[in-house]
Parts: sequence; C-alpha cells; structure tokens
Amino acid sequence: MTREDFSEALLSFGADLGRWPQAKAEAARQLISADAVAAKMLADFGAFERTIAEAVQPPPFGASEIGAVIAALPEAKRASRFSPGLWLAGAAGMSLLSFIGGFLMMQASLVTQDQLGVPLSLIALATGNADIGGLL
Repeated sequence: MTREDFSEALLSFGADLGRWPQAKAEAARQLISADAVAAKMLADFGAFERTIAEAVQPPPFGASEIGAVIAALPEAKRASRFSPGLWLAGAAGMSLLSFIGGFLMMQASLVTQDQLGVPLSLIALATGNADIGGLL
C-alpha cells in the first residue's frame, strides 16, 4: 500500500483500522510499522475525527423520545375564537341573506318602473341588464 492509497483509505474508512476491510487494514498496519509519515497521518486523522466528533454532538434525545413525550401530554383543546354552533349560525345567516338578496334582485327585475318608483336603470344596472350605450 502506498501513502496515497493509505490517504484515500483513511478518507473512506476513518482512522479506526478495525472498520477497514481486513486486507486493506493489514496492508495499512504494515505501512504504518514501516513508515513514520504514514503513522503520523493516521494519528493526525484520528485527532481530526475526535475533534469533529466533539464539535458535532448529537442531540440528547431523538425523534422516538420526542414522540413519547408528545404522546404523554394531555390532549389540548383546540383554540378557536368561535364555537362550532356560532360558526354554523353565522354560515346559515349569510346563506339566508344571500338567498333573500338574490330573490329581491330577481323580483325587482320583473317589475316596471311605474310599479317600483325607482328608476329602472338602477335595477337593470344592478342585475346586469342595463343598456349603457354599448360600454360593456
């Protein structure tokens, strides 16, 4: 094994020779025993790995622990500004007002100007039936 091969293997497998494939680990041991520079490379890379491991600490708990804590919490009531009954009443009221408004618009379009007392052009404009000189 050359120093270049050893350097690539260090990057691939790390400084712990126990994690290396057996043949490469044996060749690395022979190189380290014969070459002081390779031994220094292994020591430096081991120090680098320890520094990285200390700097990047995993969180003290993982997703399974977080899930267990959340599951143990009592279920909170949903915060809502309106109760379901009030929301339903509001929706029904708006539907009724829309229906009444549509009904009145339809009735107003059926009457003549003499019966209503309001200029028919306003009603026609509101219902979309106005003749405004071809502008629309």
